[in-house]
Amino acid sequence: MTVAFAEEAADSTFGDALARHGAVLLAAARLITLDEAEAQDVVQATYEIALRRRHTLRDPESLRAWLLAIETREAIRRVGVMRRFLSWNPLIHDTASLDPCPDDTLALKAGMRALPRRVRAAIALHYLEGHSVRETAAVLGVTENTIKTQIKKGLARLREELGDE
Repeated sequence: MTVAFAEEAADSTFGDALARHGAVLLAAARLITLDEAEAQDVVQATYEIALRRRHTLRDPESLRAWLLAIETREAIRRVGVMRRFLSWNPLIHDTASLDPCPDDTLALKAGMRALPRRVRAAIALHYLEGHSVRETAAVLGVTENTIKTQIKKGLARLREELGDE
């Protein structure tokens, strides 16, 4: 077997492993970006970054957490870039979705949108993706206490926004 063929086979296997995590990555990206098209772009960028940096993956068993860490950083970066762009152009406004949504869903989206990006990511990864505090901290590259604080403050703000007690 030639070296080139072995590398191609390894790339194919790695690509298959990436594809198995696509649904989780897309769900997390949707929660962080709150935009379907942007979420799909973030997942694509995550795949590209992962393929370029696959040599940095130390433990193949932690592929999902590694991918989520890459994706979360990319999503937060993109949302920040988009927010700066939109703040420069006051003529661009958020458009309403063509799909009818229940009021609760719209209120939750508005509440999530009001949260800082990192808090939104912490809540999305912990509550909506089911990661432990430790896993969420590892993905976001912060301490467990930071995650606990972000989640506590984020949930308090969501309750306030939604009028829940």
